[in-house]
Amino acid sequence: MTQIRRHTAFLTLITLVVDGLILYASMVAAFWISFFSPLTEIFPVTKGIPPLAAYQQAYPVILAVFLVVFKSFHLYRRKTYYSSSWHFFTIVKAVTVALFSLMALTFLYREDFTYSRRMLAYSWLFSIILFTVSRRVLDKLETQVWKRNKKFRQIILLGGGEIARRLADNFSSNPRWGAEVAGILRLNGEEDPAESYPIPVLGTVDEFEEIIRRIPVDEAIITRLDLPHRRGMEIILTCEKNLVAVRLVPDVFSILTSQVEVVNLDGVPLVGLQTLPLHSAWNRFMKRAFDLVGASLGLILTAPVLLLCAAAVKLTSRGPVFYRQERLGENGKRFKLYKLRTMPVDTEKSSGPVLPCRDDPRATPVGKLLRRFSLDELPQLWNVIRGDMSLVGPRPERPVFVERFKESIPRYMSRHQVKSGLTGWAQVNGLRGDTSIRMRVKYDLYYLENWSLFLDLKIILLTLFSRRVHQISSRILPLR
Repeated sequence: MTQIRRHTAFLTLITLVVDGLILYASMVAAFWISFFSPLTEIFPVTKGIPPLAAYQQAYPVILAVFLVVFKSFHLYRRKTYYSSSWHFFTIVKAVTVALFSLMALTFLYREDFTYSRRMLAYSWLFSIILFTVSRRVLDKLETQVWKRNKKFRQIILLGGGEIARRLADNFSSNPRWGAEVAGILRLNGEEDPAESYPIPVLGTVDEFEEIIRRIPVDEAIITRLDLPHRRGMEIILTCEKNLVAVRLVPDVFSILTSQVEVVNLDGVPLVGLQTLPLHSAWNRFMKRAFDLVGASLGLILTAPVLLLCAAAVKLTSRGPVFYRQERLGENGKRFKLYKLRTMPVDTEKSSGPVLPCRDDPRATPVGKLLRRFSLDELPQLWNVIRGDMSLVGPRPERPVFVERFKESIPRYMSRHQVKSGLTGWAQVNGLRGDTSIRMRVKYDLYYLENWSLFLDLKIILLTLFSRRVHQISSRILPLR
């Protein structure tokens, strides 16, 4: 453990030094671009060239502000894996907040000297680029350091299921945790086949004491809430006696989606679910304006692609180009969703409604191609303009499946408190097609309770430019 702490401290120190150098380099580069580069012929300097020394004198204050802001945005956390997209968006926010904070501090500065706004803009741009690149380079170097270290803590997972699989994958793919999962102990009655886990199944939870005597274990993680309370306490006491650290994975999604507010009504406190951000009239107006602009631009830009796809559908299979299907949207209201047809006409006439799957064999050759790149969804931009849908939100489902899911999945209908979307928080995290409906609901509820225009923009960019599964477990399911 001491070795791991030393590695963590050393890597954090390296990151701090690199950030300091990048900040200084950004300042010097912005100074040169602003006052000495060929760009000054296009944007001439009218108020004279300030001395670089004035900015160098302010550098310690600039550095201190940046370090404080970066720490508050968790940019110095070592153990958790953060994707490239998370780093980019977080650095943009952190640099913007830091520079606005510095601008506010300049109001306290009463000398005749005025800091250049042009240089501030260049510094903002250079900082974001250099910090983003450096974080990815340091991330790769750090991963190699942890791989060479090989002094991993041994962890055992108590309880199987989806959470155990996700944790095992996370530990194996992220060496910076400094941990290795020795195996899983399943609860009695769990029926998952042993081969479905990426690590060995060592036995059952009832054999815990015997197993930690045979295998050196540094930490135990209880992954299942349905472990009997008495048994859970026995395990915790056993871990304490054997100097084994113990952690519990609570139902984090339930915690995230149980935000409450207390209203005092004439001295009587009433507890209820907190109002969602999109219940605000102003937020709904902003989102609708964003949808109209985005969908209109989307239709204009994708019109040639849409025409080519429509022609391909028409020429390769009999039937209409567009397919209309009834879906449930906001407040359970039914609407007709438009798609490019990807299957033969009357596909479900004999089978009845069937949930889509990743490689649906019913799709036509052209349909498979359209579905692979989600091009069949482009006509839904018209649904957005009509007001049936939003650019971002929970994906709409067919009424027959809504009736089934609302009876078996808690809070499923809460997804219908806002407009359905072309894409959503669940989809950019790999939950599409025949993936878990329960997991999709949890991500949808997270989106509802944490909505912002910035989050909408982030989801759209991830939809457009990221085809791989985003590892969100580190953002929503952190173990720190």
